[in-house]
Amino acid sequence: MKIASLIFAILIFVNGILLSFQYHVFSTNSNKEEKAYSYSQDIEVTHKGSNLLVKQTFSGLPERQMHIIWPEASKKKSCSKDETTKNECNRLEKNLNSFKAGQTSKQSISYKIALSKKGIQSGKMYTDLFATLKQGIPNSTSLQIVDENRKGGHWVTGLPKIGEKSLTLVDYSYFKGNGGVYELYWTKKPIKKSFDSKELTVYSNKKIQSNLKKAVSSISMLNSGHIDIVESNRKSNGSRVIFTNTLTKKELQKEVAISQIKEKYQFQAGSILIPNLVASFATGENIGGDKSKEMVRTLNEYFSTDQKNAWKTGLSELEGKAVDSSILDKLLSQTLDSKTSFFQMNEANKKEVVPLIFEETRELYINDQKIDDVKIILKDGEILYAANPMLGHLGYTTNIGKNGYYVKNKFRTLRFPGESHDFYVDDHSRVNFNGNGPIVKFGGTYYIEESWLIRIFQLDYQSLDDRINLTERK
Repeated sequence: MKIASLIFAILIFVNGILLSFQYHVFSTNSNKEEKAYSYSQDIEVTHKGSNLLVKQTFSGLPERQMHIIWPEASKKKSCSKDETTKNECNRLEKNLNSFKAGQTSKQSISYKIALSKKGIQSGKMYTDLFATLKQGIPNSTSLQIVDENRKGGHWVTGLPKIGEKSLTLVDYSYFKGNGGVYELYWTKKPIKKSFDSKELTVYSNKKIQSNLKKAVSSISMLNSGHIDIVESNRKSNGSRVIFTNTLTKKELQKEVAISQIKEKYQFQAGSILIPNLVASFATGENIGGDKSKEMVRTLNEYFSTDQKNAWKTGLSELEGKAVDSSILDKLLSQTLDSKTSFFQMNEANKKEVVPLIFEETRELYINDQKIDDVKIILKDGEILYAANPMLGHLGYTTNIGKNGYYVKNKFRTLRFPGESHDFYVDDHSRVNFNGNGPIVKFGGTYYIEESWLIRIFQLDYQSLDDRINLTERK
């Protein structure tokens, strides 16, 4: 009761602070048949012993059924009900997996997250702490952190900090803002608030020069969500908490853009290139390494004005959905009205930048059998077939040897020494040629040029509007 009274007194103190709301696009499922919905949430976290005790209340819920996605480490999951919230569990299913359809728009749950025996650890980022609702978009969050262990220090959540106070029995911190909360970071060492605005807060024990503060104020924000930037040598960033040891406008701009892009889209874990590319197009700035910059430059130079507008519109329509290289290639193919695997090929090829090339969309038949695994690309006026699968369908095995690219079956052996040579070996005979040779390596993949393919492997070729027919001569 004493703790509750203390918390209530503090809430009255901070209640007069005015806050604006944002729409933060967040979705845990890209199923187009299910429509997204928004809600508000109030989260109370109590650090007690070696556990975090969480009470989470969802407000403004729709009448539909909603699936609950619990934190993986959550234990003792239950309804959070007392005399003041006796109707806030009437939609919770007995299996605790969902809220059933109903008219009560406010529901509460509680659970426990076990920490190490020492409790919260300084300098560690804690993620996957809070429950989410499938297809739900948290448009505002209030977060109270009550530390009964009284460890002091400093909490960072990505939400604007409204107030904090060290009381007789507990340490208390209160945060409130638009969007969701995705991580907690606690440091025992004190850190100073060097810059603070509606959009971002910078924590640093170094003095930030006035010109840098002015530069930070002008950083382009992709949405109105708040971000915390902490000066630190940590490498791993959160969704709304960024760490950097270089306090420059360029570095901060990059980190802010990447952070906000990761809030707007669902990227694959560990993906670096794709978020950098999307952030570059969203901000109009070159973000990422040389490869990312070259890829952006390639597309911007190729796009017409209409195509560039269509591409940006397509990216905005992907917000809240899963985005990877294949999704971007599909959008790019639609934008250019030509099939391409530009993003997939570059993601697969770690070293070089694969230029923008287009692919044959007609179906391929070999000996009247439909073939789905042979990529056909159009490059510099040539038609190139992915060599390994293509020759495999013709009964040959392929491998890379000391002296080139080898192709063989039980009757025949061929060796292609490379693009810098003007010959190849068919069994023991040397075949000279002028110009481009049969085998080229491109984007980490070996290809065989169409006319050479037909000539060397004695194929009959038929080109139709909807298909390509290749037939071995008997």
